[in-house]
Amino acid sequence: MELSELKLKENPFRIGPSINPHDLIWAGFPELKVKIEQRLKFSMKTSPSRIVLNWGRYGSGKTHAANYYTKTQRLADICVESSTTPAKGIKINLPRTSKDPVQSFFRSFLGQISLSVIKSDFNKLKAKLNTEETIDALIDLNSNDSIISDLFKLIASDDSQEQLTAIEAYLFGDATKGTLSKLGLPFGLKDDEQIVNFLSTYINCITYEKRTYSSFIVWLDEFEDIDTLNKQSQDRMTTFLRQLFDKAHSHFLLFLNFTPKTFFNVEDLSIVLGESLSTRARIHISFEAPTISEAITYIKELILHQAIGQNNEFGPFDSEATLIYVLENIGNLSIRKINEVFSLLLELALIEEKDLIDIEFVKLFKDEIPSFEN
Repeated sequence: MELSELKLKENPFRIGPSINPHDLIWAGFPELKVKIEQRLKFSMKTSPSRIVLNWGRYGSGKTHAANYYTKTQRLADICVESSTTPAKGIKINLPRTSKDPVQSFFRSFLGQISLSVIKSDFNKLKAKLNTEETIDALIDLNSNDSIISDLFKLIASDDSQEQLTAIEAYLFGDATKGTLSKLGLPFGLKDDEQIVNFLSTYINCITYEKRTYSSFIVWLDEFEDIDTLNKQSQDRMTTFLRQLFDKAHSHFLLFLNFTPKTFFNVEDLSIVLGESLSTRARIHISFEAPTISEAITYIKELILHQAIGQNNEFGPFDSEATLIYVLENIGNLSIRKINEVFSLLLELALIEEKDLIDIEFVKLFKDEIPSFEN
């Protein structure tokens, strides 16, 4: 039996987060979407940098939100709707158990914002210059580190592939005499502060007066994993983020996705973030557990995205009553649990060659559903 016989093009209930833009849709939870997009629009239209804490239990949709707003067209659409210049957004997972979390963060950043992208962004910036402006002067204005300024001037001015290859090697830690001599730099990116200076200079330049980009947005996912680092590394990471936020003081939006441990309250954040960073993360967006009504809307919108034919509101499920029966019997609801349970029901229907899933079918296989309580 195929999914098409269940009136579906594909399984709409993904168990793990997808990075394929085709699979990344926003279903249900309109109020949460409005809150996130309000923060995005504020960042696009105003100057001050902000830290936003996305707070929610495991499986509440925080990673999906990060993927949705960094992998799809939605961010670009918001810019059009807001009549702003484009915004740039990336998602980075907090380095786990790393001996050098700042360097790991930097490498993840370069994995998404490659040197060729940086070069392209500076070409766009040069095209926005007034006749009395120079790119070198603009770089100096937006940097507080002469070595980093010289590096960006090389990136902005030199189209030699050999030179760009040397710069790329330099960024990934090649500070040999040959590379330094070729670039005319005295030393490499040796410490956390220089990495902060590199990132903040890049952000400050490409968002300067919102000419090229209206905002630079970083979603730092799984921030709760900071507790896998030793105390020294935790302090380094929070200090690094604080310095980055302070030096990229305009047009920078940092989302911290945080899954609290049991009995951990938002008031306890200073323990994890440190006092200096927690006082900067004053804006909180709560990813709450869905109600039955919200879950039904979510399921129906997912089905609609993969439905075959018109008037197929419930797909292979016979009625809303079946959806309610399942939702009321699987315990505490989360987006992840809903996806897992309804994906399993589809698999069981395929195995049993059942083209319509009703309450009797669910009852027949309720022991196969790990979280089923009744």
